[in-house]
Amino acid sequence: MPPHGHGASQYEEEDLGKVFDAHLVRRLSHYLKPYAKLVAAAIFLAILAAALRVVAPLIARHILDYCIPADVPERRTGLTRYTVLYLGLLAAMFANNYSLTYITAWIGQRGMYDLRKDVFRKLSSLSLRFFDRNPTGRLLTRTTSDVQVLNEFFSEGVVYIFADFVLLFGIIIAWFYFNWRLAILLLLTGPIMGVAAYRFQIKARAAYRASRVRLAAVNTYLQESLAGIRTVQSFNQENASQKKYETLNARYRDAQIDTVKQYARFFPVVEIISNLGGVIVLAYAGWSVVSGSAWGKTFTAGDIYAYLQYIVWFFMPIQELAEKYTVFQGAMASGERIFMLMDQPVDVPDPPQPREAAAFRESVELRNVWFAYNGHGKDTPAAPISGMLDESNKDSGARKEEDAASGEPEWVLRDVSMRVNRGQTVALVGATGAGKSTVINLISRLYDVQKGAVLYDGVNVCEYSQASLRRRMAIVLQDVFLFSGTIAENINLGNPSITIERVEQAARYVNAHGFVSRLPKGYQSEVLERGATLSTGQKQLLAFARAVAFDPDILILDEATANIDTETEALIQDALAKLMRDRTCIVVAHRLSTIQNASRIVVFHHGRIHEEGTHQELLARDGLYRNLYELQYKV
Repeated sequence: MPPHGHGASQYEEEDLGKVFDAHLVRRLSHYLKPYAKLVAAAIFLAILAAALRVVAPLIARHILDYCIPADVPERRTGLTRYTVLYLGLLAAMFANNYSLTYITAWIGQRGMYDLRKDVFRKLSSLSLRFFDRNPTGRLLTRTTSDVQVLNEFFSEGVVYIFADFVLLFGIIIAWFYFNWRLAILLLLTGPIMGVAAYRFQIKARAAYRASRVRLAAVNTYLQESLAGIRTVQSFNQENASQKKYETLNARYRDAQIDTVKQYARFFPVVEIISNLGGVIVLAYAGWSVVSGSAWGKTFTAGDIYAYLQYIVWFFMPIQELAEKYTVFQGAMASGERIFMLMDQPVDVPDPPQPREAAAFRESVELRNVWFAYNGHGKDTPAAPISGMLDESNKDSGARKEEDAASGEPEWVLRDVSMRVNRGQTVALVGATGAGKSTVINLISRLYDVQKGAVLYDGVNVCEYSQASLRRRMAIVLQDVFLFSGTIAENINLGNPSITIERVEQAARYVNAHGFVSRLPKGYQSEVLERGATLSTGQKQLLAFARAVAFDPDILILDEATANIDTETEALIQDALAKLMRDRTCIVVAHRLSTIQNASRIVVFHHGRIHEEGTHQELLARDGLYRNLYELQYKV
């Protein structure tokens, strides 16, 4: 559960977005370029829809003035002809609107698909350093809510703006065509509508953006709370977690209500102004009848109907433009956040001309390596194991405070040099926070060092492509992550070159086939989220099977046997022996019984190599390793 003492800003994101950003619009428009012909077709259909709306009242006016009155010759023939024409126009409007709606929705969905694909590709390329400092909930908001906001920009915002302006100008032209005096009177309502729309845009934009920020806070906290549900329940913090969520949820609710309030104020104003236009038309028509030629042409019933219809449609695009302004601002804010993500520098980049890592032949080496997380180090205080180690931890804490005060990074590794030759099994031991896991992160190039170098067969790992380097390695972690999918898919991780036969062979090799074969569907059995229905030992065996299936040159085990029950331990130890046979292995272990046969044991202490040697050599030295060993096995 996220700590309750932190402010809401921990879960919220900054309020971004300009009123208009031409560069951002160009970048968003890039996702419409592949569908330029469809966009052009949609714009044409939108303009045609506006033109048909302008024409429709003219036909209705002709019917009212020249086809219905009894004193009009051949009125029945004209009525039939123009009625059919009007019905045909309505059918054309239906077909046009259907095509326009379908095309714009298709463009929007394709644009969203392309954008989501690019966002996910970018996320997959970023290093762990980026994920260390960005909450998962915020990243989920980028790929879901923020992308969804852009749907209206892709589908309706760009295309329908053309139609709205064409409809406005078409109606104004029709007004002046009928009666320029009345047109001027009606246009006087424009400034009133402009002021109302402007005020609405400002307030709606602020309310909308506040809603987006608070939604991100809700999403982030929800994700963290669900991910940590075991901790929440174990410490009986359900009520505290619920209260925190209710607070964030209430703030989001209030922001949403504020957004609705702005719309609730704006739409009645539009309706009042529209009705005012209708009153002006009726008053003008009445006065034209009373005053005769002084008011210009006498109004007919058709004129009145056409004007009233035009008034409804005149304010409709103004209202829609005001709404689209809000949509546009939402797209600006979401687009800016998305492109901030897309523009994130890759902390661990491939070189311009990367080398392909060949089969491992010689050694993997750390040479005078200094490393700090996030450029300033990562606070990883060591857990006290004994009185001697506790004093050392105090020294480490004091050293970190000195580093911070002097502006120096909080080094996790300090001038570390070590070498693992082909075929060796090298174990890394030490207190929590000593730097053991950091070593394997650097070897697999999940992070890059600040000083020194990591070498693979004598070549700096930064010269290799990351994909080829990691193909030569497999990592088995203490906390095994299983994905939603089948047992087989969790072993081959979707790699088509690893067949089901190879999956089963790997499972048999590490003693996982027994429990898998007892599952209802065997290797096709579905795995619940994070393998909830499997024991820790079973998940660990699947992780071993995964490593065997990928057949790595270098096997890395990070606390892989730390939490195994006694019953499963025999299977695990047998699987480990098979897994490590004829391979280069780097083992991080707290359970010293699992590494007594290692070729070499390297003892880390506060980011430095304190001592190294075989199990017997280190015991004979009466140093830190012996202290750890006796603490673990004392009676």
